[in-house]
Amino acid sequence: MTVGQAARRWVKRAGLLGAVLLLAASCSTTPKQSMPCPVVKMVPDASYLTRFAGEAEDLTDTAFEAKLVSVQPKCTYVENTDDKKTSISSDLLVKIAASRGPKIAKDEVTFNYFVALTGQGGKLIKRQSFDVTIPLTADKPNGGIVDNPTVTIPLKKGENGDYYQIYVFLEVTEKELAYNRRNPQQ
Repeated sequence: MTVGQAARRWVKRAGLLGAVLLLAASCSTTPKQSMPCPVVKMVPDASYLTRFAGEAEDLTDTAFEAKLVSVQPKCTYVENTDDKKTSISSDLLVKIAASRGPKIAKDEVTFNYFVALTGQGGKLIKRQSFDVTIPLTADKPNGGIVDNPTVTIPLKKGENGDYYQIYVFLEVTEKELAYNRRNPQQ
């Protein structure tokens, strides 16, 4: 066998090995970093809050206003090394702003927001409440917070982030919700 024939044989074997490796790579599971994350949405009718000091809904009776400014998600697929089960850890960056109204009673406001997880068909899986306290003084009538809740989603076999939705919204009363619907904000 000549050197040229040996080289061609080696190139053929290397090409065959490369094809086998390429085929094996294409049959492997999708890398975790390219898996889809759950959709995260703010609920429009409950993304802002006008809290009045009394029963009247006159702007001169406003205690404070609050608004979900933004929600930025970041998700990671996590595999438990003990039982080999996968979950999604969805870290949220929730920004909330508030402003002092003319009828505020204290130098801070306290209210809640919710993070809700739904599955297929919009079925509620879990909902968690988070407390918010924002200082609003006469000298500093506007304020805000950035909160970082985490939603953990245990996955069943074959599921991914497309199976779930995360909703973020302020806790509003029925009366406040009706007010929001009559006075929609952008």
